[in-house]
Amino acid sequence: MKKPKNRWKWIGHGIYRLLSFLISIFYNVEHLLFIVQKINNLDDVFDSLMIEIPQLNLIVKHLTLNLQTSRIAEINKVINDPIFEAKNKKDEEHLIKNNTDMHQLSKIMNICVCMCGLIWPASHFVRRYQDQNAVVPVYAPFSTDTWGGYSITVALEVVPLLWIGYGHLTLDCLISAYYAQTVVQLKIIKNNLQCLFDMDVDTRHMRSRYKDMSDPDLKRRLVYFIQRFDKLAWYTKEINKVFAPAVSFQFLTSSLTICMIANRLSCTPIFSVPFIFMFVVLLIISNQVFLYCYFGSLIHYESQSVVYSVYLSDWLSVSPYFRRMLLVAMVRWSRTLEPTVAGVIPLSLISFFTILKFAYSLYAILGTRHS
Repeated sequence: MKKPKNRWKWIGHGIYRLLSFLISIFYNVEHLLFIVQKINNLDDVFDSLMIEIPQLNLIVKHLTLNLQTSRIAEINKVINDPIFEAKNKKDEEHLIKNNTDMHQLSKIMNICVCMCGLIWPASHFVRRYQDQNAVVPVYAPFSTDTWGGYSITVALEVVPLLWIGYGHLTLDCLISAYYAQTVVQLKIIKNNLQCLFDMDVDTRHMRSRYKDMSDPDLKRRLVYFIQRFDKLAWYTKEINKVFAPAVSFQFLTSSLTICMIANRLSCTPIFSVPFIFMFVVLLIISNQVFLYCYFGSLIHYESQSVVYSVYLSDWLSVSPYFRRMLLVAMVRWSRTLEPTVAGVIPLSLISFFTILKFAYSLYAILGTRHS
């Protein structure tokens, strides 16, 4: 966040961030106490872990955001660097479309959280109606045998959901927006390199048959895009380093939670409120991983195609000297930008589908066993 000129706004923002972190801690403690309390009841512990494990992600994201404030501020400064500015109408269209897409993504995420917030309490009350011994997987310092006590417990479980859910998805959208900025900058570089040798002047009146000799500014434009790519490479690596703990922990816990939900779905009737709720939770958790993998794949694809954009340009119209410079630049551009998880697993759709494939295999095997 950009520091406001008003001192009280900045203090208020600091208090808000502290309260957000404390609410996350309190919510996690409630579930941990319940797990300790019901340690001998595996079903209740399992239900609580399905909610607790993803919430640990938010604490890691909070810590990353608060401990890496200076580095994130530097990343934001790089985004506003003049080197990343639009140089023509096509560049502006790319930047505007990127902003529109990210706003649309944020709206969709908010709708998902609201849907989960409506279905979740309904699933608890339906369970209680079907089974009088059903409990909410959260610690309550009072009896939940009555409908009144049970309703208060449901409120303790559900009310913080909107806050925590919005916090989760806001941070996911933030990281995705940083990666999306890499994607749009790569598109801009590609388009400009492909049109690098296009000239509006009549080539018949040129003093030389090579465009770089008739247009001294051509070399400067090439150097500019080389520098722009190098700056973008630093920016992408810095994002990967800053958010590595959060993304890596997200991958680990989301994979575990998806498998746990698949296990629970295998023994839950399809046409039931609990099944619908768990399916919505599955979609939200899967979507968190999907966002990272989707933008990671886009970065890899766009980075890989930068070299091809040079090949598609009118490079035959420049001198052998200029072509050699292009070859040197292409060697650098051939090293693709690829975000990773823990420096090992590539952030790609292949990784995402591997997780889903394993979860579905688990669901199919356990579903056959239960039937």
